[in-house]
Order: sequence, then C-alpha cells, then structure tokens
Amino acid sequence: MSEEKTGKKRSPLRRAVIIFMSVLFALAAILAFFFIADAVTHTFARSVPSYAMDTEGLKDILAVDRESWTDEDYEFIYRQTGLTKAYFDGVSNYDEDFVLGCQSDLFYNEEVEHDAMFIGISHDYYPNKTFNMVPLKPGDVIISSSVHTFGWRNGHAALAISSTTTVQALQAGAPSAIQGVSWFKSSSNFMVLRPKTTAEEARAVADWAKKNLVNVPYSLFIGFFSPKDQSDDVQCTHCSHLVWQAYRAVLGVDIDSTGGPVVSPRNIANSDFFEVVQVNGFDLDKLWG
Repeated sequence: MSEEKTGKKRSPLRRAVIIFMSVLFALAAILAFFFIADAVTHTFARSVPSYAMDTEGLKDILAVDRESWTDEDYEFIYRQTGLTKAYFDGVSNYDEDFVLGCQSDLFYNEEVEHDAMFIGISHDYYPNKTFNMVPLKPGDVIISSSVHTFGWRNGHAALAISSTTTVQALQAGAPSAIQGVSWFKSSSNFMVLRPKTTAEEARAVADWAKKNLVNVPYSLFIGFFSPKDQSDDVQCTHCSHLVWQAYRAVLGVDIDSTGGPVVSPRNIANSDFFEVVQVNGFDLDKLWG
C-alpha cells in the first residue's frame, strides 16, 4: 500500500517532466526547421543570368549614337548590364566604363558570405566586392532582399536624398540616420527604383524625409501597435515604412503594393509607382515578384 501511494504521489511529477520534455522537443524542432529554412535561403542569395556575357556585342551598341538605339538595343543592354532605358534617359552622357562595369557585376557569381547579424538573421554580402550603382536622384529607392530572418527574405530599403546618400532605418535599437550606399553595393543583390513623378515632387519627398525621418526610433510593429500613417507626427519607423511614409506624407500616394497594415521592401519593389533603373543580383524577369 505504501509503494502504491508513493507511485501516485510521483505521477504528477512524471507528467510535468513529460510535458516539459515535449515542449522542449517541440521548440527544438521549430528552431531546427527555421535554421534549415535559413540555410536553404542562403542558396538563393543571388541570381545571375543563365546565358553568356557578350562584351563585344555590348560595345558594338555603345559605339553607336544613342539616338539611334532601338528597343531591341535597350533590351540587349538590360540583359547584359541590368541597366534600363530609364537610366540612360536620366543622364545626359553615360560613362562607357561604368556600363561595362555593370555588365561584369551582373554576371559576378562568386560565393556569397552570410553575416549573422542576430540569431536567425543574416545578411548575404561580399566582403571584398563593391558593385557599381547608378548615380541616385532624390526620391529614388534602393531595395535589397539580401537580409533574411529564419528563412524569410524580409530585405532592406532606403530612400535617396542625393546622388550618394540615403535616409535609412537600419536595425532595431538604432534610430534612422543619413547613410551612404556602401551597404547595398556590397550586398548580394539590389535594385534601384525611380518614382514616376516629376523631379520636383521626388525632391520634395527626399527633403521631407531628411527633415522628418532622421533620428526616429526603430520599430517593427508599425501598423499593429501604432498607426501606419504618421505623417503629422512620426514616432517610429523601420526601413520600408520610412520610404512609404515619405511618399505618403508628401504626395499622398500608397506605394505599398498590397495595401496592408505593414509595408515591406518587397511590397515597394512591386509598386506600380516606380520604374526600375538598375538591377543587380535579382532575376531580370521576375525581379522580386
């Protein structure tokens, strides 16, 4: 009778141990899944063309006066360099060495390294490579999918305020700030987007961002625990929200292609409000679709 009572007294403890071990096993399984997903994501860090680089063909087109270029010529240039007609339309004179450098960059296919920013958060980049990037115009947007969290490519976005500087909200714990573009130029991919609006309106967006979106606390929960639109009084932001907020406040447009409560870099990349100026490391057809 004594042993039976002892067994009954121990059974709640055994049940507690079983529950604890089950929860521990479940958590371990979830973490393992996410880490495996993150490792798989590494294999899709960069896209390069499946066809050959044709430098001589590119030089032949560049040797001809730009006024005589056909749509087919622009398509060939895009397929070889990632530069669109929007880039050439935006410059009075282009640098042939720059265009050829973009061609070399587009076909660059060395192994990508992965910087573990936090547990489960990585940045795909090249520590010893700097890609060519078009001179930015105020209001341009730079997008990259090179940041991923437990297998989800959340990416990063920035708003240009000059040819070489941007406003960015980099990471949790750090307020938004004026930054250069070196982070993007060493990342595994990036694209430059230009708003389909006037230069004056685009500059107004950039000026507003410089005035109202610098030194703003970082928050991932905008749209959940705080309003998405904070045009009158910006309290917090994150990388893609910063870009969205500037365009919303100045032009009243919604550059979130989904229109949901939370905007992501991918949502902006798929907005019809922008045209692509340069692509590097993304699929030239799908982009970030």
